[in-house]
Amino acid sequence: MKVVLTGGGTGGHIYPALSLWRYMQRRIDPLDCLYIGTRNGLEQSIVRPLDLPFVTVDAAGLRRQVSLQAVRTLLVTARGYFQARRLLRRFRPDVVVGTGGFVTLPVVFAAKSLGIPSVIWEGNARPGLTNQLCARKSEAVAVCFPESERYFRGARRVVLTGNPRASEVISVDSAAKRQALDTYRILRGQKVVLIFTGSRGSESVNRMIAQMLPRFAQHPDWRCLFVTGEAHYDETVRELGALPRNVSIHPFISDMPSLLPHVDLIISRAGSSTLAEICALGIASILIPSPYVTANHQEENARNLVHAGAALMIREQDLTVDRLWDGVVDLLKPDKLAAMKERAKSFGQPEAVERLYDLVMSAVRS
Repeated sequence: MKVVLTGGGTGGHIYPALSLWRYMQRRIDPLDCLYIGTRNGLEQSIVRPLDLPFVTVDAAGLRRQVSLQAVRTLLVTARGYFQARRLLRRFRPDVVVGTGGFVTLPVVFAAKSLGIPSVIWEGNARPGLTNQLCARKSEAVAVCFPESERYFRGARRVVLTGNPRASEVISVDSAAKRQALDTYRILRGQKVVLIFTGSRGSESVNRMIAQMLPRFAQHPDWRCLFVTGEAHYDETVRELGALPRNVSIHPFISDMPSLLPHVDLIISRAGSSTLAEICALGIASILIPSPYVTANHQEENARNLVHAGAALMIREQDLTVDRLWDGVVDLLKPDKLAAMKERAKSFGQPEAVERLYDLVMSAVRS
């Protein structure tokens, strides 16, 4: 069976596609898979090192307003469409799976023109324009939030599957989890706080967190791992002085599924993959939604957990060192921590990758 995966720009679009790929490797023999991304997207550094063929096409974000930049974007997308057509005609896949990002549109539209079925996966509560347009060209749309369905009224079929990352983080083998304890110097009995602000990091939030880190010296029974994002690592390290022994700084963590089972509290953005991992494992969280994403969709993602008492949300404009630290101290109280973990786990969808796989296979059969 031949499958094309496409999605890029952020880890929230890339990692779910890779979770599906790994699951399909276990279920389909032989499997011939091709990943289509862009030259400048994060997928370059994430997908290329894997044993997964990777090619690129041109793509750019669509704009709703008429302008010179919108015309240029349309021309780039058209060029990517014809590049995708040539790739698909040569590879001849049985199905295309798009997980969002600019690159999804030219690939899915090219698949439709060649009679190749496609499935769109949407991780956010409020989808972007790209996936809304692609949904009309696809056999089915997979969503992670029930309220997302209203945005896909023109789709043939909309199915609630959840995020494939939820399935991946709960299936990590015990040896990998033990290795993570050694790698990140986590001692028995320590409460683990993981801080990361998305696959690319956030300069403004990192600066606030850096001011908070010295306070961890007050709690030697806690362990703090701060992931800055590769673009901000050097600057953050230069600005920080000596840190408490129970705090470490990392530019990126590649084995996140192995680390997460040891985490008690996460401070992060509210991307769909992050929330899927939090809920699958039942981890307490302080969410700082990015205000720079389309339609402020991260805040909408977070609100689903917050209303159920499964997370605490602090908007970036309201973020202060004291408020963030007070949230950490409060949530790490045993009773509050246990209650929030339980509520978060009630949102978990551990069968998500299997549901998405079944949807993809039904598109192939149809």
